[in-house]
Order: sequence, then C-alpha cells, then structure tokens
Amino acid sequence: MSSATQPNLTSFTVRPAVDLAVPSICCLVCSGTEMLSYLPGLLRCENCGFVSADLSISDEELRALYSADYFHGNEYLDYIAEAQSLRLNFRNRLPVLRHLLPAWSEADLLEIGCAYGFFLEEVRNEVRSACGIDICREAIENALERGLNAIAGDYLTIDVGRKLDVITMWDTIEHLKHPDLFIQKAASDLKPGGLIALTTGDIGSVVARLRGRSWRMIHPPTHLHYFSVSTLKKLLHRGGFDVVHVSHPGITRNLRSILYFILALRMNRPVLYRTIKSWPIFDLRITSNLFDIMYIVGRLRPR
Repeated sequence: MSSATQPNLTSFTVRPAVDLAVPSICCLVCSGTEMLSYLPGLLRCENCGFVSADLSISDEELRALYSADYFHGNEYLDYIAEAQSLRLNFRNRLPVLRHLLPAWSEADLLEIGCAYGFFLEEVRNEVRSACGIDICREAIENALERGLNAIAGDYLTIDVGRKLDVITMWDTIEHLKHPDLFIQKAASDLKPGGLIALTTGDIGSVVARLRGRSWRMIHPPTHLHYFSVSTLKKLLHRGGFDVVHVSHPGITRNLRSILYFILALRMNRPVLYRTIKSWPIFDLRITSNLFDIMYIVGRLRPR
C-alpha cells in the first residue's frame, strides 16, 4: 500500500506527560526491592533478578543523548550507511509476525523508536498502515523526506486515537527510563489479541554471564535496563500480554561498524581505527549469533 494511504501521525493528540516519579528501590518487573548488583554501577532485584542502571538521569539529559550524533559516531558509526544490514535484520523478523497475525495485510502497525524508518520501509507495502515515532527529530525528518509516516516525540505523551494490531520496539526497551509505562500504554493502544514485538539484549544468556561487566550490551546511560527472557516475560505478563514467541536471532552488521565499536568506543583506540578502517575487507557484512539478543512477541489478553 502506498504511503499516501497511511494514517497521518501528526494528527495524533499530545496529552500531558505521565507522572514518572517512581521509587528507585522498586523493581519495575515485580515491585520487589532492589539491591546493589554484582555488576558495578547496576542494580539487581533480589526477588526476580532484573538488572537496571542508575536512573537519576533526567528526562532532558536522556533526550539529549539521542541527537543525530547518537546515530553517527556515538552508538553507530553511520546508521544510514548500515541501512542494508538493518533492513535485512528487520526482514528476518517478519515471518514470525506474519505467522502470529494471519490478517497481516489488514494490520495497523506502530513502531516505537523507529529512528530513520528502515523497518517502516520494509513493512509499509505489506500492512494496511505503518507509522513510527522517535525522539530523535533529525532521524524523523529524514524518514519524512523519504515519504514515511512518522512523528518526533515521546510515545507516552501521544494519543494514537485508534486501536492498533501491532506495536514493535526494536532494540528500544533498554533505552527507556520507564519501560513498564510503555508496556502499559501499548496494552491500552492495542486491540485484544494484538501483538507487541521486541528485541533487546539477554543478560541471562551464557555470553552475558561469562562476560559480566564487559558484556557488549552494558553501556549506561544509553542502555538503562537489562532484561533476561524471564524478566521480560514477567514484565509483559504483568502488562496484560501472553508471550507467544521467544528466539535468539543472529544479527547482520557491517565489519567497519564492528571495528569502530571495538577499537574507537570500547578500547578507546581511535587512532588505530582510523589507520585501518579503509582496508577493503571492512566493506563486508557478516551475520553472527552469540545468542545474547532475544526476540520476544506478546499477545494482548482479552480484557
């Protein structure tokens, strides 16, 4: 379906922000008491094992992290240059959604954390409507220039105005200060039987447990929460969802981006990175699977 038939996200109404004041000692998964984790700088719930970072960062500071620099040099080397790899990763997630939602072609879909809209490009001709929202204004402006239906803003402060069939959050939930509120709002915005699909790191994986504090997914303040399969299932169940799919898919990345992440960001060796980054071998893309990224889909229970 062409983008001209998509609902206009700019018509969504903005309402007062949700009161986000919650006690820091309260686990958002099970409401248990949190204690200092064995991982420095992180908290771990003594009841369910959920791990989170220091949440004293303000909403304004958090929003400032996700400027254009986040996608071009801070978290990613060049997000736009990674488009082919990113689209392939998104494409590989679609068979699960098609299987779980037989009326896929009639679905109304919203992507939270849509960035530049590469997933929206993959699905907009498959479903009835595909819309996105992200807090990075520069990314949304780029998506709009390519004819996608997207809006810059905070999902918690918009009224979608209709019930949806699918909400996706690809590599997003770990960035949210209060992911429990996002899950609750998604439940209110979905039709009964609607799907919420998420990917995020799995801190319960073998690799994460072996690597400890050095696990590649641990880098606050951009990653604030660290779920295991168990704790994410608990959060979804508490929000009104039954988990209907769990898997650990492989991830395709450009070798140059991997090199940048390891040398420039993790090892603080930018000179070495600049010395070898032009080698032709780093133009290649590889797919790897450390089984530390999980793909989980929940179905909203009838009320």
